[in-house]
Amino acid sequence: MLKGTRINLRLVRESDLDDYIRLTHDIDARGPFFPVMLSSEPQIRHEFQESGFWSEKFRTMIIVDKVSDRMIGSISAFKTVFYHDALELGYILYDVSSRGKGIMAEAVRLYCGYLFRWQNIHRIQLEIETGHIASRRTAENAGFTHEGTIRHCLIVNGSPVDMEMYSIIRSEFERESVATD
Repeated sequence: MLKGTRINLRLVRESDLDDYIRLTHDIDARGPFFPVMLSSEPQIRHEFQESGFWSEKFRTMIIVDKVSDRMIGSISAFKTVFYHDALELGYILYDVSSRGKGIMAEAVRLYCGYLFRWQNIHRIQLEIETGHIASRRTAENAGFTHEGTIRHCLIVNGSPVDMEMYSIIRSEFERESVATD
C-alpha cells in the first residue's frame, strides 16, 4: 500500500471487484474526457484472476479514502511505445465529490514515486485532451512539464481531437521530492 496524506493507493482485492465493476461501468461518472471503452463483467473478473490487474502491460491500483478505505478512483501505468523507456499514466476519480480537491495530484505523485523507486524507467508521461483543464492542472500540480500538442491523435464522437503531452523524468521527480521533504 502506498500511503498518502488524504488517500492511499493499493492493489485491487477480490473483495473490491463488485465495486470496481460498478464504478467502471458508470459512464456518467466518467465525465466527458474519459474513454467510454467498457469491458464486460466476465472479462474484468477473468483479467483479475489472471493478473490481479498487475502485469508488465498494465499496472492498476485503486485510490481509496485514507479513513474509510472506500474506493474513490483508480490509476494505471502502461507501456505505449515498446521502444520508449517510459510509462504512460491513466487515472480517474469515480467519486465526483472528490474532484477538484488535489486528490488526483497526490495520487499521481505517490504512484510516480513508487514507479521511479521500484521500476527501471526514466520517464512517465500523460496524454491529456486539450480541453480537459482539470487533468492539465493535475499534471502541473504533480510536477509534470508540458511538452507540446499531439494534433488530431484521437477520434471522439467522430471528430479528431488534440492531446497535450506532459512528462516527468526521474531526475526531475527526485529533485522535486528532495525539495519538498
